[in-house]
Amino acid sequence: DIIMFVYRDEYYNEDSEDKGLAEVIVGKHRSGSTGTIKLKFFRQWTRFDNLLQEE
Repeated sequence: DIIMFVYRDEYYNEDSEDKGLAEVIVGKHRSGSTGTIKLKFFRQWTRFDNLLQEE
C-alpha cells in the first residue's frame, strides 16, 4: 500500500516563489520509506519531470 499527495504552493498562493515546482509527499508506504520529492511542474501540459539539482 502507498499513499501519495501532490502539493503545489503556487496553486494556493499566487505570490509563491516556488512557481513551476511541485512536491510529491509519500505519506504511507508499507514496504518502503516515506518522504517528500520535489519535481518540476509544466502547467501547459500538466506534466511533472525531474528537478535538476545543482551540485
